[in-house]
Amino acid sequence: MVRIDHDVPVEPGQTFVVDRFRTEDARGVAHLFYAEYGPSYPIETFYFPERIIAENENGNIHSVVARTPKGDIIGHGALFRSSPHFQNLYEIGQCIIRPDYRVTFAAYNINKFAAETLTAITHPDGIFGEAVTHITATQKFSALVGMKDVALEMDLMPSEAYEKSQSASGRVSCLILFKSFRDRPQEIFIPSRYAEIMEYILRDVEITRTLTPSAGEFPDNAKSLMSSRFFKYAGVGRFNIVSAGEDFEEIVDSLEKEGQENETLVFQFFLNMSEPWLGEAVEILRKRRYFFGGCVPRWFDTDGMLMQKILSPPDFAAPRLYSAKARQLLDFLRSDWQDPQG
Repeated sequence: MVRIDHDVPVEPGQTFVVDRFRTEDARGVAHLFYAEYGPSYPIETFYFPERIIAENENGNIHSVVARTPKGDIIGHGALFRSSPHFQNLYEIGQCIIRPDYRVTFAAYNINKFAAETLTAITHPDGIFGEAVTHITATQKFSALVGMKDVALEMDLMPSEAYEKSQSASGRVSCLILFKSFRDRPQEIFIPSRYAEIMEYILRDVEITRTLTPSAGEFPDNAKSLMSSRFFKYAGVGRFNIVSAGEDFEEIVDSLEKEGQENETLVFQFFLNMSEPWLGEAVEILRKRRYFFGGCVPRWFDTDGMLMQKILSPPDFAAPRLYSAKARQLLDFLRSDWQDPQG
């Protein structure tokens, strides 16, 4: 299996079309990722043309490309399966444009194709995106295709991820945006301290939810059901708590210890909002300096609440946010972090 380890020159100023991925595009996509990230992109798949083809065939990735008449690939974006427990909630992203073509509408057209044309073909229940906040372009594109701000991941990505383009000076926070295509109306449980901000987050999201105050303790003898993943390159640990049980506090201790071994700087817990005892899990995390991040509808098929901890003080001054909603969410996160026992 060939691993692409170099860039190839692409003639500037060509016309291009935005289209679904074809098998013959794979090598051009791999060269594009190498051109942008060198050998350091954390998802190895995109350096191997055969893997790019296989992942597009099995539905884990649905790539969109900007292709010139010569067959050069000058841009890429995708719908892809990533961290959500629910497999039909796809992430939209992996958008890269060659520098000579960044003055074109390639990025906008790729995102529009993925969010509108491609979703009509692939039928996800919903999509979400993680828009970087050291620039606002992706946030604007996402808003234009109807995605809504739902969460803010503080200091998620290391500056090294953007070293080649030299567009970030420190760790970069990401704004999570969401769009529903096929809703599942449901009841979600919310700790009283987050009731107001949760209502605000969901107000403009086109889904049907019954918001109920969280109450009660973990069920007797119930064990937690969860999955964990450490992204060592990014210094991130991400944990999906499908169900929180009596052992949740021990689970948190164990994951934090494992995080230390993996040089983790950012800890993220996604909690299942269908559980009435959600507030119990939230308070266990808050005692350990976790703070609110937001809500991602359909993360578990049911909705997920993000609680996060950063080992160094979060840089709340750094995010550049396009919408008033995102700025208000940032203000709430700052106050929640500053008053962990409030």
